[in-house]
Parts: sequence; C-alpha cells; structure tokens
Amino acid sequence: MRLTKIIQRIYDFCITVLLWTYFLLGFLVLLVILYIPAYIIAENRATALQNLNHIHLKCFFGVTRFLIRRTKFDIPEEVRQIRSAIIVCNHLSYLDPILLVSLFPRQITIVKSTFFKVPIFGWFLKNTGYIPSAPNEMMGAAMINNLETIKKHLADGGIVFVFPEGTRSRDGKLAPFNKGVFSIARYCKAPIHLILIKNTDMLFRPGFFSFNTRAVNTIEMKLIGTLEADYKSLDFSVSSVAQKARALFEKNLLHS
Repeated sequence: MRLTKIIQRIYDFCITVLLWTYFLLGFLVLLVILYIPAYIIAENRATALQNLNHIHLKCFFGVTRFLIRRTKFDIPEEVRQIRSAIIVCNHLSYLDPILLVSLFPRQITIVKSTFFKVPIFGWFLKNTGYIPSAPNEMMGAAMINNLETIKKHLADGGIVFVFPEGTRSRDGKLAPFNKGVFSIARYCKAPIHLILIKNTDMLFRPGFFSFNTRAVNTIEMKLIGTLEADYKSLDFSVSSVAQKARALFEKNLLHS
C-alpha cells in the first residue's frame, strides 16, 4: 500500500512537470515566434495577444485531457458563447483563470499589480489589456483609468471575467465579495453572467504542487444567472446587485 502511494505521487509529480513545462515553454516559444511579431504588426495588439493566449491555453487543456484521463470537463455551449459581458465566478484553484482564457478568444481580467512587475510576464499582461489592481482595491486609480478601455473591449464582443472573492477558497465556501466588478458593470452598462465553477480544486488542489491525476473528477462550469440591471434607474444600487449575485452563488453551492 505504501509503495503504491509512492508510485502514485511520483506519477502525479511527473505529469505536473510535463504540464507546467509545456505551459511555460509554450509561452516562451510563442512569445518569440508569435507574440512579439503580433505586437509589432497587428493593428490591435491587445486583441491579437488575447487570441494567441487563448489558443495556447486551449492547447494546454487539450494536453491536460490527454494526460489525465480520469478528469472530464463539462462546459455547456451557453457558457462558451457568452460575449460582450462581464463574467463573475467563484474561485477554487489557480486553474480557474487560465481555464476561462482557454474558453474565450477575447478576454481580459483584473490582475494584482505586483504581477505587472515580473519581467516578460508583466510586459505580456500590460500589452494584452489586462488591468492592474491592488489586492484589496478593485476600483483603485489604475482601474478607473482603464474603464473606457474596458467599455470598448465589451462593445467589441470581448468578455471581462472577475473573481470578486479576490483569492481562492480553501474550503469551497464563498469569501466576501468585492463590489468593484459591479461598479464596472454599471459604468459599462454591461450584463453580468454568474458562472459557478466546480472541482478545479480536485484537479489542482490549493497548497499542493502536483496535479491530482488519480481522482475521478468532472470539472464543471454552470451559468447560474444573468443580471441585466436597470443602470439608468435612480433606485439602482451596486450593493443590492452584489448581494443578489452572492445569494445566487450561495443557493447553487448549497444544492451542488
């Protein structure tokens, strides 16, 4: 039994090294042969880089499906076809944001400002149109300066995905919501789609280095609601929309 567990851990480790090597080398190779040329040539640099990143991560999850056969993905077309909207999600794993990028060709999100200081990666984030924000200040100065860019991105068919909890849940329960994303939706007059993510934390668990290749698992994304607020109404309240969104997540988590 002990030997079996050791072999399983070695296997998990090897699969993890293969996947993250593919992820990092793929990024560096694409940086040289595609990202930088697209940056120089493309009329819309951000759009070109978003599409290339989408393709790279779509291939990453293709490799993940091939190597980890016990994990399935259940992502309905009603999620895949979302456009010109803000997506609000719960947050379970580091896989959540890259899974969303793999689904949508035109996507931006809000990233902690410290990541923009990382060499190469920071350049990529900035030129892909991702928005820097302080960890606890989603509506900080950097965000306000980018609201018009976000509005145009949405009008052109892009999506903005945000995890209002701000960090991964360690126990599956919802952390308090930051209301900034709902203020962004009001400014852009955009619909808000609520997406419930399930079981990404079973494949890549918080606090562990290795992918969990042994568990029989289905990663799901479910559209649990769409909020089309009357932004022109004098009675509109960011707090009430945030509360309604959170209530829908809590209801669906309770029955999942």
